Amino acid sequence: MPIDKVTENYHICQCASGLINLKNRGVDMETKISTEDVSAPGDSILETGTENSRLEGELPLREDHITSNKEPFKCELGRSRYSQSNETNGTAIPVIEVIDVKKSYVLGDLEVPVLHNINLEIREGEFLAIMGPSGSGKSTLMNLIGFLDRPTEGRIIIKGLDINKLSDKEVARLRGLEIGFIFQTFNLIPRLTALENVELPTYANSRNGVDPRERAKELLKLVGLEDRMSHKPGELSGGQSQRVAIARALINDPAILLADEPTGNLDSRTGSEILNMFRRLNEDGRTIIMITHDPEIAGYADRVVLVKDGIIQSNTE
Repeated sequence: MPIDKVTENYHICQCASGLINLKNRGVDMETKISTEDVSAPGDSILETGTENSRLEGELPLREDHITSNKEPFKCELGRSRYSQSNETNGTAIPVIEVIDVKKSYVLGDLEVPVLHNINLEIREGEFLAIMGPSGSGKSTLMNLIGFLDRPTEGRIIIKGLDINKLSDKEVARLRGLEIGFIFQTFNLIPRLTALENVELPTYANSRNGVDPRERAKELLKLVGLEDRMSHKPGELSGGQSQRVAIARALINDPAILLADEPTGNLDSRTGSEILNMFRRLNEDGRTIIMITHDPEIAGYADRVVLVKDGIIQSNTE
């Protein structure tokens, strides 16, 4: 198995295991971790207070929200807090900076280098595709950008915050509120309903003034699954499962979406619908970083970064 897939599976389990254990032990799923339980830099984007009305109360109802499966991807999430006065990516501020990053893993007595001297700048509101063959290091790079792992050497900065200077709690808070993850294999919890799966991230991190249950319902309506809220993953198709995963990624209104081979387990038609949905989310102001090995899928992005043998070989718009 490629080292990318091993590390991806490890970090998925690392993120989800605590919440699953709570469910297994019979903990009331309505009980959320208080924002006071997690520290965060006082002047950073981790603060829960915000002037954005979308985060201070119930989600606004719109006439163009989806309420059926007839047009499952004609959704509008609104121009969000991520939209800046700069309308072009060329003048947008960097939301993520990867500076001289190296990553190695130790397997017994052997050190396995995966990434070498990676330098990458991702602009706010950009749709970026990171492309490369299996084992190239692209998923490892996504894990680092998503703060699922730390670099062996170098720095990763998100909105001016250096991961090397943050505590584990601060990193977890940052990841939970500002980054949404979408995986090839969906990673839904089998024993939970679609609605409970979408709500799941809010039991670790949530924004003040937002009702997680109502927001989860609203997001499932937006992705055309209003009539599937009580269904469990085993009762959903692949496309429906990925839409649940997208709704889950959006539950905390993140600035950044990280998608690792999001269409890999879908047929071409359903995959195209998912990719078009990403385009609309990007047009609404979210930064999207998509990992793929397929040039056709990468063509949906504004910029393509090619990773091979742990090195960025090209960076084209």
